[in-house]
Amino acid sequence: MESLKKILVVAALAMLFEACKPVPVSHWFPVTPQEHYERELLKAKMEKTQAGATWFRMSTEVLSDSVFTIAPYQERVFLGDSLPAQAFRITVPEGRKLVITPNRANADSAALLFMELYKIRRNGKPQRLDYLKDNGAYIAYSNTERDTLLLKIQTGLAQQLAVTVSLSTEPTLGFPVAGHSMSSVISYWGAERDAGARSHEGIDIRAKRGTPAIASQNGFVTQVGTNNLGGKVVFLSSLDSPYSLYYAHLDSQMVSSGQRVTLGDTLGLVGNTGNAITTSPHLHFGIYTRGSGAVNPLPFIDDRREKLPGLPELSKWLGDTVTIRKKTNLYNTPQLDKSTIIQPLPADAVVRIIGEMSRGYRVQLADGTKGFIPTVPLQPYRGKVDGLTKAD
Repeated sequence: MESLKKILVVAALAMLFEACKPVPVSHWFPVTPQEHYERELLKAKMEKTQAGATWFRMSTEVLSDSVFTIAPYQERVFLGDSLPAQAFRITVPEGRKLVITPNRANADSAALLFMELYKIRRNGKPQRLDYLKDNGAYIAYSNTERDTLLLKIQTGLAQQLAVTVSLSTEPTLGFPVAGHSMSSVISYWGAERDAGARSHEGIDIRAKRGTPAIASQNGFVTQVGTNNLGGKVVFLSSLDSPYSLYYAHLDSQMVSSGQRVTLGDTLGLVGNTGNAITTSPHLHFGIYTRGSGAVNPLPFIDDRREKLPGLPELSKWLGDTVTIRKKTNLYNTPQLDKSTIIQPLPADAVVRIIGEMSRGYRVQLADGTKGFIPTVPLQPYRGKVDGLTKAD
């Protein structure tokens, strides 16, 4: 009798586990708009339908997509039917904030749009960082750990959408000299110093003596002192980043060690102390990473407007399966670098157009391989290919 009770308890626990297994914890306690939507689909048992199973499967599969792009970038992407989700990996230069902005091809479209941003961990697994809020206009993320990011975009079940995704970057720090901009930079990272004995580990910004050198971020002053090269110097750090900011050749220092400052506060006044005594007044601005040494400060403060590559008019081929009329190569990046060639494609290759960029298309082959091709002549495909959608 006792053994029978144990068997029944084990069986009940197994049944409970199986009942709960299809629904991840995030669907019981949803956070993102997509998780809320997924919970409703699961309540309606839509995952048991063919369309629903495809929707859930693709939502997971695209997290393994390997196509890469580098911001700034812009692409019009197709979402719908057997391809309700797409993704691409993004590399962001150190010191830049990534801004992801979606724009629908049809502003009146009622189709849902979900966007989630992940970083790829060292073990290859994605970890969600942020997501597009309801009625949100963009996602912004400052990458301080040189991570590879992955953006997933998805539409609703049985819905179709063309959406333009714009990837731009902005500086993560404010300009360190009051009233000045990039036009005042007179010496760049890596320039020779002392007849080539060393290289410049920062940038120089020309300004009149006495111009305020200001905090480029919120933080606290970690050091105020003097050294042979920098003369009068100030170091500024932040609890939110691994970087220490270095202000040198100051005429005078206006803060003390341990003092908390906010963006734009005056740290000192521009001068030419230290080894700059024979030069005109300027600020030497450097950035040091804890444990890694100096890094190029220019991307951190470069606020010049980026130029996004333009897009052609919405193509009749978007989302459709076509035959290419000219042999070409399939690339892993939209920059179409020779080093990223995946494979050659013959003149009669059949592909599905799943995205459009300034210089070509994002495509999918019948075996599921995704990549980019340059602009080539296309024609409708009238046959049948497993894994691709027939042209209208």
